[in-house]
Amino acid sequence: MRDLISEVENLRQSKRMSQAEVARQMGVSQGQYSKVIARRVPLAAKMTVRMRSWLEQHESTVASLDHDIMEKCIELMHLLRARLEEVKEAGERLN
Repeated sequence: MRDLISEVENLRQSKRMSQAEVARQMGVSQGQYSKVIARRVPLAAKMTVRMRSWLEQHESTVASLDHDIMEKCIELMHLLRARLEEVKEAGERLN
C-alpha cells in the first residue's frame, strides 16, 4: 500500500516547494502540515482528503509536463535529423 505522507512529501521536495506553500495550497497551517509529515500527530480523515487531492492535482500537472517535454524532444529529433540530411546533401554536392 502506498504511504500517502511519503508520497506527498517526496513530490513536494521534487517540485522544490516549501512546506508553507504546500500547506497553504491544502488550506492548513505550515505547523500542522509539519506535524503530520513528521508523524507527530495522527493523519486525520480531513487531512487525508486534502493530501490526496493535492497529490492528484500535482501528479497530473507533472504527467502533463512530462508529455509536453517528450513531444518537444521528438520534435527536436526530427528537426535535427532534417538538418543532418541537409548538411550531408550539401557535403555531397561539394565533392
